[in-house]
Amino acid sequence: MKLLASWVAVVVLLFAVATPARVQPRVRIGVFDSRGIVIAYGQSAAFRAQMQQFRAQFEKAKAANDAKLLAELEAKAQTQQMLLHLQGFSIGSVSEILANFKDEVAAVAKQANVSAVVSQFELAYQDPNVETVDITEAPAKKLNDSPNIPAMIAELKKEKPLSMLEALRIKD
Repeated sequence: MKLLASWVAVVVLLFAVATPARVQPRVRIGVFDSRGIVIAYGQSAAFRAQMQQFRAQFEKAKAANDAKLLAELEAKAQTQQMLLHLQGFSIGSVSEILANFKDEVAAVAKQANVSAVVSQFELAYQDPNVETVDITEAPAKKLNDSPNIPAMIAELKKEKPLSMLEALRIKD
């Protein structure tokens, strides 16, 4: 009986050594600094077009002496500015911006060989088998191909984002 148990132990040991350990493949996640995205977007043709449309609405309401619409547009402008402060100085979500550029983000993800793309500030937990890849510059370039954008992103990465409360307190 002892001999049988010894043989079983040897067979199990040989099987364990001969069987390659299953290596769990690393999942690659593309992360970006949301501040870099909003900086690029805020200087893009798409944002300028949005602002031109807003100004046209404002001028039309002003010409029509539509006080109610002017008040609504003024409130919208103030709220938009607060949102830009949250996005550009803090960790505010830029998902609404990126939703307009899904194909560009998908192209960046494919090029970086990542399975998902998420703001680095929204990554609450990372398993050791997850590899993060900073792709901030690539989607920013898709939004705005200005040669100044990479340097601006590099500079902002040197600074810790403000808390959202601090960003809301910024006055223009």
